[in-house]
Amino acid sequence: MYKYLYNNQIHFAPGFHEARWHTKLALPDDINPIDHFIVRIWHWDETEQDYSIEVFDAPGHRVLKDYGNALTFFNALTIDYPEDAGEEVKLELIQYHRGRISTLQSKILFPTLLAKEA
Repeated sequence: MYKYLYNNQIHFAPGFHEARWHTKLALPDDINPIDHFIVRIWHWDETEQDYSIEVFDAPGHRVLKDYGNALTFFNALTIDYPEDAGEEVKLELIQYHRGRISTLQSKILFPTLLAKEA
């Protein structure tokens, strides 16, 4: 079962696209539904001991149509992710192509540590 955070509540759905449908987060008009890129943000789930709760309404969760823009956005987010987020998050850059999801890059950010260094 897929877990996601939306409006500060954890919800469940069979998968990513069903969750977006339930939250009425449709793909932008210029996005090819068969081939696109997504920058995803995940929170830690204590029960599963893994980053398994996707955050739809966090700063940064975005669907993009081409790799160049997606990579630029991902890299900018790893540098400028809000330090006041309060908890570490996992960022992923994925490609959705014909029903398959491929992880292209993944980073875990620790904004609480960054805030202490400043």
